Amino acid sequence: MAIVSQNIFLTKKEKLICRDCKKSIRLGDAYVAESETAKGTCFSCSPFKNYPLLPSGDAALTRRSKKHSALCGVLLAWNQRRRRFERKGQYVEAKAIELAKIECEADKAIRVEKNRKAALIREVKDLEYIEAFAKAIRLHYPNCPINREVAIAKHACEKHSGRVGRTANAKVFEKAMIDLAVEAHIRHAETNYDSQFGKGKRKKEIRSDVSFDIQKVLISWR
Repeated sequence: MAIVSQNIFLTKKEKLICRDCKKSIRLGDAYVAESETAKGTCFSCSPFKNYPLLPSGDAALTRRSKKHSALCGVLLAWNQRRRRFERKGQYVEAKAIELAKIECEADKAIRVEKNRKAALIREVKDLEYIEAFAKAIRLHYPNCPINREVAIAKHACEKHSGRVGRTANAKVFEKAMIDLAVEAHIRHAETNYDSQFGKGKRKKEIRSDVSFDIQKVLISWR
């Protein structure tokens, strides 16, 4: 069965116009198109208006329900903090979800054990990555306090944090990424940066105030 997949966005802009009904699509409404800014239809004019939403979170159920549905619409919502669209679920036929649930129940025990083993492997690899990141910090900043590189690496590489240690460039130990991780640590641990909030200063101004202190520490750690 050929599966037709489309992207469905929760709009981050106002004044979008549906190409079919010509009505405005308000901020936060569903919008079906190849990209959030591309021409497309409002959700009411799309074929997905009577489809149930299957939330993200169960990879097997998501994959199998898509396989059984003639149409699939991926719901993407704008994350203001990360400045990107993130997947929130998919619209598929109700019967597709039911078939997928039956399949998932049939091999649930096998998948649970497989996921357990995979989680252990990921945990080991994550610890190895943090250790390697800490060694890279020590290499570039040989005079930083003992074990401080470990604390910096753990913070910068924390899972699902969106911090610099989780970027693709950091994972190949680019010096620029290591510098950012060390600077962030110094900002919070070696300056009065955190205590300046709530005193009428903007974040940009506070960062500017502590930039000289950060540079002094960076020089002493190199």
